[in-house]
Amino acid sequence: MALAMYHCDNGPSPERFAYILAGGKSSRFGSSKALVKIAGVPQIQRLAKELDADSWQSVAVSQNFDEFQSLGLRTLGDIEPDQGPVAGILAGLIDLQATGTQSRPVWPWGLFITCDLWKWDPRWTERLRPPSDTDCGDTVPEVALLIHFQADRFYPFPCMIHRDALPKIQQAWRSGCRSMRQLFESLAPSAIPRDLSEDFLPESFNTLEEFKRLQGE
Repeated sequence: MALAMYHCDNGPSPERFAYILAGGKSSRFGSSKALVKIAGVPQIQRLAKELDADSWQSVAVSQNFDEFQSLGLRTLGDIEPDQGPVAGILAGLIDLQATGTQSRPVWPWGLFITCDLWKWDPRWTERLRPPSDTDCGDTVPEVALLIHFQADRFYPFPCMIHRDALPKIQQAWRSGCRSMRQLFESLAPSAIPRDLSEDFLPESFNTLEEFKRLQGE
């Protein structure tokens, strides 16, 4: 089946937005994972710099819309506090739909990651890219709304979600969807899974012990 291409042929390259979900309580970590410092730099700011170097414009999504403004990060508020990552994804997609003008084109795919991702690997950008018409085969849905990694365990992040997925996710939310597994299941007919090789698995930290291990302590 043919997949529609999303690009601007006769204008400036579209801006690409990456949404860093940082609205969790960090209860297992004991303090804010987004603000823990690595070599003197808050984790979320460090991650944003890595994304910026890969041509993504970073936007934080948290419980408070101004929480990370002092770090130079545009910050959105979750649509509802303490409701998990799906609330942050909804906030990001609403922002993605509202952003952009004719003179300022915006790529319709949003990248979603969590603030406890240890580092950004630019190879993920290429691996998660939407397929072109020449890539399409029987396994590619006619309308693609989600591109995600698949491996032996569940890897919801990083993932790319098209802004046209917003109505489907809002419907799932109203039906009680609060987990990433439920969200992926609701988008399964429009999802493109990509194999994840062992040499660049995403690593994140939920506890202080995991943080120290990634730091090499």
